[in-house]
Amino acid sequence: MIEYHNKNKIRSFIAIEIPGDLRAKIETIQKELQNKKADVKWVLPGGIHLTLKFLGEITAREVESISNILDSIIPSWKAFPLRIKGVGCFPSIRNPRIIWLGIDEGASMVSTLQKAIERSAIEQGFSAEDRPFRPHLTLGRVRSKRGLEYLIQAIENLREVEVGTFKAQEVSLFRSDLKPSGAVYTQLRGFRMFENS
Repeated sequence: MIEYHNKNKIRSFIAIEIPGDLRAKIETIQKELQNKKADVKWVLPGGIHLTLKFLGEITAREVESISNILDSIIPSWKAFPLRIKGVGCFPSIRNPRIIWLGIDEGASMVSTLQKAIERSAIEQGFSAEDRPFRPHLTLGRVRSKRGLEYLIQAIENLREVEVGTFKAQEVSLFRSDLKPSGAVYTQLRGFRMFENS
């Protein structure tokens, strides 16, 4: 049974966590971009993950409902490799709003998994995502055009950067608490994929 600090709605999302060794490499890339002094709100390294679905503010009852959905999907999935490679931007390199690291190997598998979760969530009354799913790790959000020219050049230089490969073995349901220092993420439940023995 999940316990909550209050009866208010819970800001939550579904994601795959990134292992610590790769998180350290991601932090190095982030620091290289931060050196350009552009006006970007950077995601804290501990909060970088591969989001599959943002749920927004949901009730404790809805947390149980989404947990049941994940419980019916994830254990039947075989663990699979994901490779993190290349820095890019949404919507484009000339007009960057979101700075991200891409998923290379495993992108089609994670997209199929996301579709299965999305379909079941919609059937249970959760809102549909408002944009197509593109697997990525958000590094930061651009706030203004200050220093953008230097940032864009740095991103171009990191288009093919290799971070590494890890095995996606678990999907987590997180709660997100917004603090002045940034969002704090707490795993509510983890759902393990199966592996061949």
